[in-house]
Amino acid sequence: MKEIKKVGIVGFGVMGAAIALNASTSGYTVVFKELNDDLVKSMYDKWVIQALSKRVERGKMTQEAMDEVAGRITGSSDFAVLADCDLVIEAAVEKMSLKQEIFADVAKVIADDAILVSNTSTYLIEKLMADVPNPQRTAGLHYFFPANVNRLVEVIRQKNTGDETYQTLMAFAAHCNKVAITVKDFPGFAINPIFISSYLVLNSFFGDAYNAASLDDLSKEALGVKYGIMWVQNGSGLGTAYHAAMSMKDYLSESDMGFPPVPEQLKTYFEAGKLWDLEDGPIAQDATVRKKVVDRLRGTIFSVVTHLIENEVVSVKDLELGICTALAWPKGPFTMMNEMGMDAAAALVKDAVDSGMIKMPKTFAAGTPAAWEL
Repeated sequence: MKEIKKVGIVGFGVMGAAIALNASTSGYTVVFKELNDDLVKSMYDKWVIQALSKRVERGKMTQEAMDEVAGRITGSSDFAVLADCDLVIEAAVEKMSLKQEIFADVAKVIADDAILVSNTSTYLIEKLMADVPNPQRTAGLHYFFPANVNRLVEVIRQKNTGDETYQTLMAFAAHCNKVAITVKDFPGFAINPIFISSYLVLNSFFGDAYNAASLDDLSKEALGVKYGIMWVQNGSGLGTAYHAAMSMKDYLSESDMGFPPVPEQLKTYFEAGKLWDLEDGPIAQDATVRKKVVDRLRGTIFSVVTHLIENEVVSVKDLELGICTALAWPKGPFTMMNEMGMDAAAALVKDAVDSGMIKMPKTFAAGTPAAWEL
């Protein structure tokens, strides 16, 4: 297994900086690459100095600890700064051609055995790394926002990822106090297909019968979460939500899995620069009205997770752990199905399939399957 001492980050926006803070806090030396010297300074001041200073002010960190963490992070506008890194993490904006260009530039300066990974949330790792020499040292390392707080990381094994690379990344994640799950290279990987399908279902109901406040409340009821899915979408931005949904639709709508269509309501709000108004009127109380949304949401989620298992994207255990960790659900979907009974779960899956939200998983096609082994 390779020893990681120095970590490089390409792209020092909100995600790249959070990954850097997590690695530095865990004791690693971190160098980052940005487009020019002005960005190097401004991003460092904003995402390192100002962010850590707020923690000191709130009493969550000592000044001495801040100085140590900040002191382990340096930046440059030159790719050469990455030359002696053991691991380089790409965290640039979601544009495939840009990422591929970055990997070509990084590969020219790093050692032949240095590990190169992408933090992409939408692109297949195999496609991104197609031209990288020694592809056995490539993989995905998908952090969840905010990366210095959210403990989940998906370690993505593309078909060329070597065992040593995989084992090194799992050990690196553990050293950074992350909960790491193993995921096959698949559109959206494991967690995003579930979350994205969840908000697409909710958004499809938005209109005269269901306001945003009601849908947010219904997601809390369906999943037992503290913060509703409409609220979470606002936090990430509806532009991010829309583009991620379009990417998933392009990848999966014609597959054996299928994927919920992108509703016009989301597109309209994104193009208008709006957020969901969570104070937009009374919350629906009618039991029948509420049940329709809760059932459709659960049924779609149960279908998506079953498809992921059938496609061998992730294990049941890791998917359950990943959902509860990244999305803060008190119970994972497999536990939810087992507790309500598989007959009831099968009925919800059928409702979701009949609505056109998803295709029927093979597991449920023949009737009611056995309870999930957790």
